[in-house]
Amino acid sequence: MKKIALLLFVMASQNAWGQNLVLNPSFEDTIPCSIFQNNNYPQMPCTGWYWASGGSCDYFSEQYLCISSPAPYNGWGWQYPKTGVAYCGFALFTNFSPQFNNYREYLGGQLIDTLKQGHTYCVSFYVVNADSGKYYTSNIGMYLSPDSSVDYSTALNLPYIPQIINTNGIIYDTLNWTQISGNYIAGGGEKYFIIGNFNNDANTTLDSNTQTNLAYASSYYYIDDVSVVDCTVGINEIESYKNKISLMPNPAKGELRISPSLTLPNGAGTIVTQIQKLEITDVLGNVVLIESVKSDEKNIKINVSNFTKGVYFVKVFSDKGIAIKKFIKE
Repeated sequence: MKKIALLLFVMASQNAWGQNLVLNPSFEDTIPCSIFQNNNYPQMPCTGWYWASGGSCDYFSEQYLCISSPAPYNGWGWQYPKTGVAYCGFALFTNFSPQFNNYREYLGGQLIDTLKQGHTYCVSFYVVNADSGKYYTSNIGMYLSPDSSVDYSTALNLPYIPQIINTNGIIYDTLNWTQISGNYIAGGGEKYFIIGNFNNDANTTLDSNTQTNLAYASSYYYIDDVSVVDCTVGINEIESYKNKISLMPNPAKGELRISPSLTLPNGAGTIVTQIQKLEITDVLGNVVLIESVKSDEKNIKINVSNFTKGVYFVKVFSDKGIAIKKFIKE
């Protein structure tokens, strides 16, 4: 009996440890073309991602046809995604002219749940140098915070100190993806992050690409597979990440119905749980609705007729944990 209990604990711990808290970590989940237009920026075409400053990040996809930034070949170079069909890209340094001194592009993202104080999180993402830039750099990192920390009033380097930094040295590789990783002990409440070069030009480590006829006087990198995983998560927290909820209809126009049935991990079946509260956020993490649920309420209905067209996330708080699911408002 002890051996069975130990085995179940190990299996559960492995499943919990392996849960990535980053929303849309490899940029595969996209906003429908009927909703997204170029003027949607700073929101990116991939849900959960956005520009974190006035500098413009880019989205590249083998399948998303709403924008003219394909993969593997695009204006910055040639590169297949590390996984899936998409990746993003940003400039970490530019030398076009004096007016572009300290110009930066930052990619902002969000987590499906806030980080817990004192927990250790294993953080990683992958980058590769684009073919057409004249510079290589080592300065790239991630800054985590309780709020989005965006600043659209500037396209210069943001004044944050990243908790995760590149320790690989200058990244020269234009073919293979390089992993940037580190551990972070959470202060508690962090739900957003920004990736980019937080150094000014004077403190940015560079090397020049000696090839001729390069298109851009910049250090430009593609990024894919962003991950934030709780390395200390225990057996009692597994269901918070494994539970799923049912939303109907999806897409929704007027009324959204939420099923209180949650699916247990490892194929253990379905249970009806007690939902306590609902929270709906848009793709930038702005809370648009918070609603308490009566203890005897079985069929939960939300009026979304006044919501702006777009992508939203329903976060359900229950006695069995937290469940998150996306829906589209038409």
